[in-house]
Formats: sequence, C-alpha cells, structure tokens
Amino acid sequence: MSNEYLNLSDVDLTDVFEPTVAQKGTEAELRIISMLPGIDKNGNNFIMPFFEIMDEPYSKEFGDYLPLPNDSMSPKERNNAKLKLIAFSTAFDIDLSGELDIKNDVVGKTGWAILGVGKDKEDQPNNKISKYVAGPKD
Repeated sequence: MSNEYLNLSDVDLTDVFEPTVAQKGTEAELRIISMLPGIDKNGNNFIMPFFEIMDEPYSKEFGDYLPLPNDSMSPKERNNAKLKLIAFSTAFDIDLSGELDIKNDVVGKTGWAILGVGKDKEDQPNNKISKYVAGPKD
C-alpha cells in the first residue's frame, strides 16, 4: 500500500450496526475488557474498568470511575470509595488483598450490575453502573 493511494474497495461496509444502550434499571452480566489505573487532576489515584454487556454484541462499551480511598477525602467519601471497591470486587470475584495483574487477574472477568444511562464524551447516551450486584435477581 502506497502512502499516496488507498484502496478500500475490498472492505465490506454493508454489515455495520449502530451500537445500542441497555435500558436504565437493566440487570446485566458484564465482562471486563480493560482497566486503567490513573491519577486524577488532584493527584489522587483511581481505577477505571471498562465493560461490555455479555450476550449483547451491539451494545456500547462503557466504563466506571472508582476513586481509591485517600487522606484528602472526608470520612464519608472514603467510606463510599471503599464500599464501591468492595461491591466491584465482589461482583467480579476479584481478590483485592494483593497486587493485581490487570491482564491476567482482571480482564475477562465477568460479573453483574444494574445499569443506568448517562452521556459519553460526545454527549451521546451510554450505559453506566448504577450498582454492582452479586448475581442475577431471581
């Protein structure tokens, strides 16, 4: 392929789909497709897992922001951050007692959550986590 010419005539563009968003309140089984550790604008650590909805090949991928407990948080904020980490780790059966190898210990894990609907960076509807749960409602 040359830097000046591009031939895309052999790419089939007839089988595309518009990504979907599950309805608010849907309880869904999710798979973790990636997780990014990071530092926010205030210098505090966080993790951001990204999910796909199992058995929904046309659903949009989405993430969740989990701030890690730190001394700059109020006692209530620190407690809420801990509760969210516990709920996440319980829903996805992730052991937080030691070092995690994201690729081998996290990516690919499945778990359950009740979904909400928010907006993505382009102001388009996207799913979000309303609550992590241990499994499907019977």
